[in-house]
Parts: sequence; C-alpha cells; structure tokens
Amino acid sequence: MRRFRGPSTFDLACNVFTSFGYFEDETDDLRVLRNVRESLREGGVFVIDVISKERLARNWKDSLVTEFPDGALLLQRPQLRSDWSRLENEWVLMKDGRSRSFRFEHTIYSGRELKDRLQACGFERVELYGDLAGSAYGVDAQRLVAVARAGVG
Repeated sequence: MRRFRGPSTFDLACNVFTSFGYFEDETDDLRVLRNVRESLREGGVFVIDVISKERLARNWKDSLVTEFPDGALLLQRPQLRSDWSRLENEWVLMKDGRSRSFRFEHTIYSGRELKDRLQACGFERVELYGDLAGSAYGVDAQRLVAVARAGVG
C-alpha cells in the first residue's frame, strides 16, 4: 500500500475496521493517503474507519475480556505510547487450556488529526461521521469515519 498507485483509476477506496496506522513511521501513513488520493478519479471517494483518540479517552480500560460461544476467551491489554499518539496492544487468545499471544501497535487519530492529514494529502472535502451508517461525529461516536473526496466533483 505504500507503493501501489493506479493514477485516476478508481471511484471508491475503503479502509475499514482500524486497518490504518500500523506503520512505525508516520510518513508511511501519509504516503498511503497520497497514493489513495492519486489512485482516485476526480470526484472519487475514500472512506476510512478507525477507532478514535476521543473514544479511547472516553472509554479507556486497562484490560478487556471477551468470551466467545465456543468457550474461547480474548484478553486485550492496551497501553498508550508516544504522548497519546500510538496504541500498543497485547491480545491473548485462550481456548482449551492453550493460549497464544499477539502484539501490535498503531497510530491513533483524533477527528481533527485525521481530517488534517487527509487534506494535506490532497483531498478537497473531508466529512467526519460517528459510524459507517453516517451518524454525526460527536461525543457519543462509536467510530471515526472520514469520507474524503478527490476533487469536488
């Protein structure tokens, strides 16, 4: 995604379920956003859905446990890094007396930060929503969804 470009090829690009921000260097995230913009036709739309910094601050938990119908348990242990700009996660999946641990880290964005980055990468109009159904982005938003347009079109 850092190298892919299909100049003026697509009408729509989507990046959902917090699938963005995993590169260690933020310039790589910006490179991806520029590549998406370059790959959209004028009037094309980019939809990006992430967990927001605002939601994390509002609902912070040091650990979360999810129990699945098959008896599996997922323990999530998040930690904030780099002055509230990165979220490090440890996920431990337990089932039938066995466990596997996974670690990953990603950048977390506020609505303003994501909008600023999209505009800096060439998107002309960026609207923020609180979920994929188009709810208003506000204090009760479940997600941070940006709809960015390539040209006013």
